[in-house]
Amino acid sequence: MSNIKIHDLSFSYEKGGKLILEGINGEVHAGEFVCILGQSGCGKSTLLRLLAGLEKPTTGEILIDGQAIEGASLKRGVVFQDYGLFPWMTAGENIMLALKQCFPKKDKKELKQIALQMLKKVGLEETVFKKLPKELSGGMKQRCAIAQALSIDPPILLMDEPFGALDAVTRARLQDLLLDLWSKEEQKKTVFFVTHDVDEALLLANRIIVLGQSPSNIIYECSIPEEKRPTRETQFENVEILKLRNELIRQINKDVTVHIS
Repeated sequence: MSNIKIHDLSFSYEKGGKLILEGINGEVHAGEFVCILGQSGCGKSTLLRLLAGLEKPTTGEILIDGQAIEGASLKRGVVFQDYGLFPWMTAGENIMLALKQCFPKKDKKELKQIALQMLKKVGLEETVFKKLPKELSGGMKQRCAIAQALSIDPPILLMDEPFGALDAVTRARLQDLLLDLWSKEEQKKTVFFVTHDVDEALLLANRIIVLGQSPSNIIYECSIPEEKRPTRETQFENVEILKLRNELIRQINKDVTVHIS
């Protein structure tokens, strides 16, 4: 189980400096796919860094199963927009680096087999194992990054606009891949997925949180029951989803208007 509770969370990069986040409260249950939605600069990535343990709250706390986050952990896999792959290592070596940290008692042969299995799971051929990141397309690099994060089998997966820099076709394929991997797991991972794309959030999430402009707090949130989740084919035909899409856009635009005025 990985239930997450955020209590009175505020954050500033400098002591006494401008707050990026202020008064964030919420609870996320194990297995939820949560999209964090909002305009650029509203603190989405900062919240993800706090969940990852890469930053410490200025006030408040984040609890996972009742325990406060104290630094980074192999129980929380992270996928960044810029892939997070070391350029001097092959794709396989990048994946094995994470595996060595997670399974220090396994030998190199065992770890390589796990890495190859993960590459296959994300739709890549075994030959990618020996290729450097510069030899791979953007979509292939992001698949490797997802394989790296999933290889340690973390109960929590944190994704920071992972498909934002990809072309539309590759982005759609990876969205479908991610949703397929998540939905087929017997014990679903708790996913936090940062995006500024309303349509992406509606396609992936069963819960959406909207952050307002800095200092950010939650200005709107909603859940989508499993039986009402849209597919790529129905998301622009489903009347309820279209109403929710308009409401999400309205909430974001209203918040922008308030801050501009």
